[in-house]
Amino acid sequence: MNNWRMRLAAFMQGRYGIDAMYKGLIGAYFLLIVLNLFFRTSFLFYLSLAVLAFAMYRVFSRQTAKRAQENARYVAFRDSAKKKVLQTYNRIKFIGTHRYRTCPNCKTSLRLPKKIGTMTVNCPVCHTTFQATIKR
Repeated sequence: MNNWRMRLAAFMQGRYGIDAMYKGLIGAYFLLIVLNLFFRTSFLFYLSLAVLAFAMYRVFSRQTAKRAQENARYVAFRDSAKKKVLQTYNRIKFIGTHRYRTCPNCKTSLRLPKKIGTMTVNCPVCHTTFQATIKR
C-alpha cells in the first residue's frame, strides 16, 4: 500500500492537482448526470463527459501557472455570484423592515431602515452624504 502511495505521489509531482475550480466542475458533472437521468438526452451525457474530461485535464496538467489563473478567475466569479445571491436573499428577508439603496459615489449597497420619506444618508465607505427617498 505504501509503495502505491509513493508511485502516485511521484506521478503527481509537478502536476497541478485539485483546486476550487475542479470541485466546481465535479459538482457540475454530477448535476448534469442527475439531469440526464430525468431528461435522457445524449447532449447532456456528452456534455457531462466533456466537463469531466476538462476537470481531469486540469488536475493532471503541468501548466500550473495557467491553471492557477483559471482558478483565480473562477473563484472571483463564484464569489461575486454568491454575493449577489446573498444580497437578493437578504433583500427578500428584510423587505418588511429595511430598504436597500446604492451610494451614488462608490456604488456600495446600503441597508437603510424602512422610514417613509426622505432621509440624509452618510455612506460608511466613502463618507459621501446624499438624500434617499423611501416609499411605502
